[in-house]
Amino acid sequence: MLVVGAHHDDNELCAGTITRHIRAGWRVVSVVATNGRYTQSAVSDANIEIRNDESRAAAELLGVEPVFLGFHEGGFMDFEAARHALARCIRKYRPDVILTHPQRDYHTDHMVVSRAVHDAWHICLTASFDCEEPIMEKCPDLYYCDAWFVPFEPDLYVDVADFMEIKAQALACHKSQLGPDGPAPGDMIDMERVRARYRGIEGGMEFAEAFRFVPRLGKVRTAELLG
Repeated sequence: MLVVGAHHDDNELCAGTITRHIRAGWRVVSVVATNGRYTQSAVSDANIEIRNDESRAAAELLGVEPVFLGFHEGGFMDFEAARHALARCIRKYRPDVILTHPQRDYHTDHMVVSRAVHDAWHICLTASFDCEEPIMEKCPDLYYCDAWFVPFEPDLYVDVADFMEIKAQALACHKSQLGPDGPAPGDMIDMERVRARYRGIEGGMEFAEAFRFVPRLGKVRTAELLG
C-alpha cells in the first residue's frame, strides 16, 4: 500500500486503515509530498526537520516506511516535477493499492497532490515515461481518502474500531500541529474521532474510515447485482 499525502500529518488521518492492513501482513509506504515549512506558530525552513521527525515518529509507531519528496508547502504548483516524482515512487514500490486526497478538497496542496497522483497512476504503466524504475505490469487500485470540510461520497468503509487509540497516538506525534498543551477538544484528533464515528454510523459499525474507488479503463469494481 502506498499512502500519499500533501502534508506530514495527512497520512495519519488514515491510520486506522493503515494499521488494519499492516496487521494483516501488508507493507505500507507513507509518502509526504511537501517539505513541512508550516506550523501553527511560524513559517520557516527550520520547521522542515521538525516535521520530518514527527512523521518518522508516527511511522515508527504504525510500522510504515516514510518517504519525503520535499516540494514547497503552501500552494506549491510544481506539478510536472511532482507527477514525475510520484510516478517514480509508484514504480519503485509497486503497490497493489494507492490512497490519496480526493480531487475536490479544501486545501490547494491536497488538490495538486491528488491530480499529480492520478496522472502518475496512469503513466506508471506507460513506456513513454522514462525513469530509473522499470515499467509496471499491473495497475494498482487507487482510492481517494475522505475529505474535511467539503462534500465527499464514499463507496468503501473500513472498520477501524480496534485502531482508534493508535490512530490518536499517531496524530499526537505531530506536536507542531497541536496546541501548546497537547491534544485538546476541537483539534485534529478530536475531529477525526467525530468523523470516524459519523462514517461508522453510515457504514453500520462503531468507527470507520471512508474511501472512494477511482475507476479507469480496464480497472473497475465488479460485483453481482443481487447479493
